[in-house]
Amino acid sequence: MTVSEFRTDPITGRVVIMVPGRSARPNEHAIAPPTASVDPNCPFCEGNEGKTPAEVAVVAPAGRRPNSPGWQVRAIPNRFPTVSTDLVPGPAVSGFAPSSPPPAFGYHEVVIESPNHAPSLGLLPSDQVVRVIRTCRDRVRELSQRPRVNTVTLFENTGPESGGSLWHPHAQLVTVPELSPALREELEGAAAYIVRRGSRCAFEAVREEELRDGERRVFASADFTGYTPYASTVPYEVRVVPHRHMRSFGEMTDEETVTFAADLAALLGAYLASLPGASYNYVVRSPGSATAGTEAYHWHLDFIPRLIRPDGFDLGSGYSVNTVLPELAAETLRAALAAKR
Repeated sequence: MTVSEFRTDPITGRVVIMVPGRSARPNEHAIAPPTASVDPNCPFCEGNEGKTPAEVAVVAPAGRRPNSPGWQVRAIPNRFPTVSTDLVPGPAVSGFAPSSPPPAFGYHEVVIESPNHAPSLGLLPSDQVVRVIRTCRDRVRELSQRPRVNTVTLFENTGPESGGSLWHPHAQLVTVPELSPALREELEGAAAYIVRRGSRCAFEAVREEELRDGERRVFASADFTGYTPYASTVPYEVRVVPHRHMRSFGEMTDEETVTFAADLAALLGAYLASLPGASYNYVVRSPGSATAGTEAYHWHLDFIPRLIRPDGFDLGSGYSVNTVLPELAAETLRAALAAKR
């Protein structure tokens, strides 16, 4: 039996316990995704545009009437937002449980990735994935420039264990008027890493170390590298890092979006080929355009499978317990990528 071990994330300092002896536990939460191209009850399916808020951006042929069929990608406000533009930001409030806590001001949008109910993003045609990525990039770029936006979080929930409520392929964007805790943790960790190691960029330095080591590398394309982090918090976690230094997802060029779309689709396809029907999230964090002190940040995508649920020890101790060594996960994903070529 392989011995359990503590591993520390080189940037954030978070400690993970690797328990590979439990990695044979089955994925009990996989479920067959839908295969029908249209669900008459789904508000995101083509033909149901009247069931959603009016679109704020769209990819569609010239001459199409707004909020009508014939589109390829739509961006709309979320009907049930986590944050809201209806809330007027007030002064900062200190102290425990203030009588008037600050309102959760922000923007919450949905990017509907296809007119069809299925399949998911990783199985869409390559030109459609490019349209999706460019729409997400453009929305991050536009939202980042608005007042009172200091963090934009782009994410996708896929599958019943991901926290998502609709199968139809879609991504979401949520902004908040401050640095989110996760973004702040990464920024502080990156600053400490730069001081400690003398690197220009902590994220680039770790990526280069992973490439040199090679054991956890999943892919390396012209513009991006994907690897399973040394201190992965969950089985099959993958971090995708752009080679060019960019603070924000919104800074990608059109050429980079083509490469990124191909890399992300291939990664999602390899994951679903290895673990059919398994749920996952992906997350991208970007500081707002006017957010001071974030020049050292380097955006990246964190792919987070939802194969296991935290138990009482995870929740009570603060440690993440990973049951699959990242080296084994990388080997499995590399094999799946090779089989699809």
